[in-house]
Amino acid sequence: MYRRETCGTFDIREFFRISGTVLQIIFAGDFMKLFIKRDKTADDSLFVVFDEVLNEKYYVTKPGSSILIKDTGMNTVAKIKSLPLPSLRAYSLTACGRNIKFFMGKKCYFYGTSWSIRGSIPEKSFDIIDGDNSIVATHSRRFGKSGDGYELNVYPEHCELLCVATAVCVNLGVTADCLKPVTV
Repeated sequence: MYRRETCGTFDIREFFRISGTVLQIIFAGDFMKLFIKRDKTADDSLFVVFDEVLNEKYYVTKPGSSILIKDTGMNTVAKIKSLPLPSLRAYSLTACGRNIKFFMGKKCYFYGTSWSIRGSIPEKSFDIIDGDNSIVATHSRRFGKSGDGYELNVYPEHCELLCVATAVCVNLGVTADCLKPVTV
């Protein structure tokens, strides 16, 4: 059970229920499966990140001008700063002693790493690809009874925090958050 002081208790597994069956969680040793869910329990809360067995792993907060990713001990493990550019959403991502820049416009660009984005940012279904075309992470949208969430599969473990920071930047978008599944 997931417990937050301001919202009571609920079963987070209910959130990841798809088509009446519980989402199968598969851990294949070569990648880390994470789930990201909006958190509206406090004014500065943005997201909660869960591991493959749906235990809380990171909290994403915005106490001021920066976005902080904190572990369960509330230690800051990554930092995101918005960069003031008029025509792009631009971020500086800092984690594990590395700093990269991430720019989102009609196309997405990274500086400070050889990564690129393949897929659809507005639909929040994309891959992070390394310069040698190997997959660094995959991101997809998941729908549940209690709202939307995201699945992030990170392949090299040492890239986990920068991939989580990138996913947070993408998931902050207002336009894409308004998209809802349509039954046909």
